[in-house]
Amino acid sequence: MLALTALSMAQTALETESPQVERVAAKLHCSCGCNLNMDCKMDPWPCHLCRAAKEKIVKYQKAGMSDDAILREFVKESGPDVLVVEPGFFGSLSHYIGLGVGLLLLLWFVRRSMSKRPEAPEADAALLHKYQDKIEKETAQLD
Repeated sequence: MLALTALSMAQTALETESPQVERVAAKLHCSCGCNLNMDCKMDPWPCHLCRAAKEKIVKYQKAGMSDDAILREFVKESGPDVLVVEPGFFGSLSHYIGLGVGLLLLLWFVRRSMSKRPEAPEADAALLHKYQDKIEKETAQLD
């Protein structure tokens, strides 16, 4: 009896880890809090929620349901948050675009601040001559 139980569990493990099951499980969120999809390989592998969901997927696939029908069943049972929403083309690039725009703004700000040097006021020649004479008289008295 123990051998039959072990064989049946091994068969279930093989079925739940098949590419057909993984394809559907990759489109579902695991609700254990790991923030991964149900084809995750986290320890303890697989978690009890992923294992139960994969067993349901195997059951639905044996019943002849398509991937979309299986996903609709999971949405009925768990709500729309169970589906993994893949980022679109611009969703994946948005991080890099934001980084590039930030670097360009930083470069623009640095160049702008480096190009604005304070201008020295133009000196009045008569005022400059007056102070120059005063300085020379005072330094002459020091000797």
